Amino acid sequence: MALWQTTYNAIPRSFYEYSKSNQVDLYVHDWSGIFYVDKDSFFDKLDTFIERSWSMNQFQSWGPSDKSDIGVTYNLDKNIIVHIRFRLDLRGDINYFLIPFLAICRELDFLILDQNENLFEPQIDNFRESIENSSALKFVADPMKFIEDFSNGKIKPED
Repeated sequence: MALWQTTYNAIPRSFYEYSKSNQVDLYVHDWSGIFYVDKDSFFDKLDTFIERSWSMNQFQSWGPSDKSDIGVTYNLDKNIIVHIRFRLDLRGDINYFLIPFLAICRELDFLILDQNENLFEPQIDNFRESIENSSALKFVADPMKFIEDFSNGKIKPED
């Protein structure tokens, strides 16, 4: 992950509901036992607004790795999605990427989970606080201050 990117997960609302009553970690990579998303159908939706970049071992990526991108892990045998991760490049306009992706998330009844374990509805306005609190925005706003604050322990690394 580049310093100017912030990472999110898209998770099914039903998996979130299941996790509340079963004490399941929301960052688990395989929610396919709770919610099924057909791989081919989902891939077709992403292909309408972002270009595939690389794939390997049941993982497909869309978009350049140093820009806003999406990574999807899937089960090839069952042809279903098991995890969705996306990163936002905060150096420029993210709306071209975020608006169509969030429309897919709403259609599939997904929620968004940020790196600080904040969970929210897939609406663009809901990203404001998460982005404002991200290390990525701190880096984009003032790279030298970011490096100084990081060196002094004022900013913690993000996974």
